[in-house]
Amino acid sequence: MDDDADLPIDPDIDSAEDQPHRPFDASAAGPFARPRRSRLPRIHPATVAAVAIGGFFGGLLRYVVGLALPTSSAGFPWSVFVVNTGGAFILALLLVLVLEVLPPTTYVRPLIGTGFCGALTTFSSVATGVDLLVARGHAGVAAGYLAGSLAAGLAAAVAGIVLGRLVAAARKKGRS
Repeated sequence: MDDDADLPIDPDIDSAEDQPHRPFDASAAGPFARPRRSRLPRIHPATVAAVAIGGFFGGLLRYVVGLALPTSSAGFPWSVFVVNTGGAFILALLLVLVLEVLPPTTYVRPLIGTGFCGALTTFSSVATGVDLLVARGHAGVAAGYLAGSLAAGLAAAVAGIVLGRLVAAARKKGRS
């Protein structure tokens, strides 16, 4: 029995040929019966362009939020907190919409998920902010920032999933 049968189809994967972790089966029928020439992943220029475009806009938004919410040396890093929490919400919502609502697509997740959210958010900025706050003698603010970032990110992801599922349910209801 195939354990993967219940999993949703990933719209970003072009074919079974792009899954190098599956062993080659010479007895398999179909268009993918021959082995791949390389174990390296294929690089699709359009997908790379989608990631780059999304990354440009995600980085731009991060920069604008950083300018709008500057952080003092002892202050709570609101700009990083806001972009990371927003990114968690956007990514969770996106994944539900891509898997349950939108028609199969190749470029939405690379554009918004990898590019936009990847450039918008970063855990390394949280770690750096905590380290700087502790180094400057503000361990309480650092602990609150770390705990708050984790809690807010989780809550934002749950909210994104719930909203996505509500959209999916409303769409199904509208079709029946």
